[in-house]
Amino acid sequence: MIPDADLVRCDRHLATLLRFADEPLVSHLAERVREVLNPLTDKQRDRAASTLHAWLRTRGDINEAADALAVHPQTVRYRLNQLESLLGERLADPEQRFLMEVSAHAWLPPER
Repeated sequence: MIPDADLVRCDRHLATLLRFADEPLVSHLAERVREVLNPLTDKQRDRAASTLHAWLRTRGDINEAADALAVHPQTVRYRLNQLESLLGERLADPEQRFLMEVSAHAWLPPER
């Protein structure tokens, strides 16, 4: 996650350091999100997780999320409807969205 170098400035990697300061806790958070997505197939789960992460990163902007995922905005809306049926009120709760975003950073590869 952090580049291998002779000198690494921790102030440039604070978010990464925070996310992985307590890996068991972050893994526990990520597992809670994964459990909700278990009814989906592997392919659907990956798409749903990527869509959720893009939507959270763009603060709910459908068009930005679609651009980030290289899909049509209607595809993001469809996937969000599916996520809403699985996550319910958690999508509207700021604390839960924060926890889901932390989970997504731990669960998904960095390039997403």
